[in-house]
Amino acid sequence: MSTHEGGLKSVQVHKGDKGQGTGDNGKGLQRLQLVGLTIAFASFFLLLLLPINLPTSQHRLLAVLGLTFTCWVTEALPLPVTALLAMLLCVVLGILPAKQAFAPLGNPVIFLFLGAFLLAESVRTHELDRRIVEWLLSRERIARTPLRILAGFAVAAWSVSGWMSNTATTATLYPLAWQTFQGLRFRLTRPESFGLALMLVCAYASSIGGIITPIGTPPNLIGLGFLAEQGNVHIGFLQWMLAAMPIGALMLVCLLIIAWLRVRKELGVRDWGSVLTTQRLGTPLTKGERNTLIAFGTAISLWLLSGLASLIPEKYLHAHTPTLLHSFASQAVTFFKELPEAVPALLGAVMLFVLPAEEGKPTLSWKDAQRIDWGTILLFAGGLALGDAIFQTGLAKRISELVTKLPFADTQLGLTIWGTSIAVWFTELVSNTAAANILVPIVLATAKEAQISPTLPVLGTVIGCSFAFMLPIATPPNAVVYASGLVPIRQMMLWGFVLDILSPIVIVATLFSLATILGL
Repeated sequence: MSTHEGGLKSVQVHKGDKGQGTGDNGKGLQRLQLVGLTIAFASFFLLLLLPINLPTSQHRLLAVLGLTFTCWVTEALPLPVTALLAMLLCVVLGILPAKQAFAPLGNPVIFLFLGAFLLAESVRTHELDRRIVEWLLSRERIARTPLRILAGFAVAAWSVSGWMSNTATTATLYPLAWQTFQGLRFRLTRPESFGLALMLVCAYASSIGGIITPIGTPPNLIGLGFLAEQGNVHIGFLQWMLAAMPIGALMLVCLLIIAWLRVRKELGVRDWGSVLTTQRLGTPLTKGERNTLIAFGTAISLWLLSGLASLIPEKYLHAHTPTLLHSFASQAVTFFKELPEAVPALLGAVMLFVLPAEEGKPTLSWKDAQRIDWGTILLFAGGLALGDAIFQTGLAKRISELVTKLPFADTQLGLTIWGTSIAVWFTELVSNTAAANILVPIVLATAKEAQISPTLPVLGTVIGCSFAFMLPIATPPNAVVYASGLVPIRQMMLWGFVLDILSPIVIVATLFSLATILGL
């Protein structure tokens, strides 16, 4: 189901001759929500009243989890509202004290979310994302064959979605893809195959690209937050990119191979200029765009410096006869090593409110800032609170004892395979963010019970949560391109099924290949 990535402005949906709308019947949706609420509260009271052989706190928490997970799966309530309800019930039922239950709202990852969302909102507000995409797609070499056109859109989506929400990236690419298809449809022998491939490449490459940076999509930060809070494992910005980029690149190659099989019989296509009309490339950078680049560039530079500093061995920081220069360098390296990821994000965000743009107005106004995805921030906080409750009450240990009975689940490789595979299929029906909130605590607790490192199992699980390819309802990028009328549901399910089979293989194989090199 839809992942609440936020920032998606109104999308102009173009219908084909056989347009397939994705709009829901209002009454049907209300009925479904009512059924979901009924099941959720029925499960809550049933679990609460049943004589289960558990300590009181675990028994009550199990009831809260039943209600929360049911609401997240059915979306009977907005996901952030469910998260707040879970925090509230933890306090009311005496599972956690109020201070502890609401503490996740002050977690540093919350402020990393906040800063990253504000930076992304500025990019969208000033249409810097469209300029970047147009620049990538206007490269002369891309226009020579349909496969290169597809590769151009794939690389554009993959690159931009690492820093923007996957939904906003697809929404930016969608009108360009539609325009390209309309310009080429009469020059192709099988235009429906090219249109299908083009739309799915835009959606899938956006989902794949979301994993390449920690801020690309909410599940990434959820995994990092749980690892830091419950696993005492810190993974830096650069370390994440070095681990996730190869996975993203391999999945992108797999996607393009599938696309090539669809368009390999097409003749070469030329004259790109008459196909894609650029709106931003012919104009100079505005002040808003320049300021956004400065703010985003500052944040990225600090993230990368922090990652590079962590690679410097400690022995080089302590010389026997330190000079003034060595002392300064040592302090600088130590500073960047200890710099929390939230600080660069917040610094870049604050710069947006300070740097003047057109007519002396700030680059990002507070009205613009109000459009960011506050719901994901609340959802993340609620997930952390539930995770904390699961570990504090001891319920995590009981759940993990059951999970470790699965074949090979008590080994690092086995648990990574289980976590990744379940995540890939589970996220077809559940929001990516909710899936991460549900699965990561279980995987983390199982790793603790089996006395193995939780890093690779958790990373595999959160990356798997982003790979929803089979259904239009699985994630907003899929829904956006499905609305074009160029994507039959059977074809989306076929492409998605192949990618869902390949995803766990690529994720697990890459993580274990790089684990020693990256110190994971």
